[in-house]
Amino acid sequence: MTTRLKLGAMCGRPQGFDDGFPGQALQFAHDRGLEGVLFATPRAISPDLDAGVLKATAERAAELGLYVETGIGCLGPFGDPDARTAELTALISAARTLGCRQFFGYTRTVRDHTELAHDRQLGLVRKTIETLVPLLRAQGLRLNLKTHEDLSSHEVLHLVESCGPDVVGVSLDVANLVVRGEDPAAATERLAPHIHQTHLEDVALYFVERGLRRKLRPCGAGVLDWRRILSTLLERSPAERLTLEQHLGQFDAEIFDPRWFTFEPHVTAAELAVLVSGAVTCEARARQGAMPSLQDLADDPGATVRRTQLDDSAAFVRRTLATLSGHAGGSSGSDS
Repeated sequence: MTTRLKLGAMCGRPQGFDDGFPGQALQFAHDRGLEGVLFATPRAISPDLDAGVLKATAERAAELGLYVETGIGCLGPFGDPDARTAELTALISAARTLGCRQFFGYTRTVRDHTELAHDRQLGLVRKTIETLVPLLRAQGLRLNLKTHEDLSSHEVLHLVESCGPDVVGVSLDVANLVVRGEDPAAATERLAPHIHQTHLEDVALYFVERGLRRKLRPCGAGVLDWRRILSTLLERSPAERLTLEQHLGQFDAEIFDPRWFTFEPHVTAAELAVLVSGAVTCEARARQGAMPSLQDLADDPGATVRRTQLDDSAAFVRRTLATLSGHAGGSSGSDS
């Protein structure tokens, strides 16, 4: 079992941090008693990937006792493959300058695309990853594939296993899994041996005309099974850091449309029942005034509120970790 998981936060535009000003994010994390910062890509630190700025950011993070993580952007499948590979390679080099030996990438597949079947899109993503594998192996690096809202955990797992789990892992975004009709706790268990990075926030689910609508919430303010998720990360994954995230994405799982299931062959009755039960719980609690209604969550709360939500998530995760077998749950003060 991992003896201790460090707790950090993703800091970017949704949280009110402008690109090119990494010091703001580092100071925010330090002041909140967090132990690290995840930047979307090195361009969030330096838009032109200035090596001096990247090194200075790494040095400032070390002075504050913070870890730094990052991503390398989109792995496809659409767009010019040569341009994409060039950008990914440049971002990998920048990540190394930042001191990162691993980083996440995401996909933008379209499940119901009329001209390019989804399995062919996944093939293009796989080709992109395979193009990077020699560089990753030669330099001892790891690319972690994010559970983005367009992929199921099964598809992520297949890509990891087929491209080489020695250099390709998983960046677990638990909230995205519900969009594909999956129970995030069960999906975490499926992916556990390969999870090296995380993006953690909760979800509230509501019934809409075509199915379920996902709204993002601070950890503990939704319906995810956090004891099961965190226990799995502690006991079965190589992850050493828990990174909190609070952003805007709203998606529907159109489970009332029979055509939706044509593109979701992985969906099981048992996992879908977990999501439907979650929506029943959310709507009942909303009627009781115990949590916001769908209408209450219609408006963007703004960056200041999302920063407060990160505080709420951190407090909840620390409390939950403290109840799990001998885990300290990270720093609780501002001297991280």
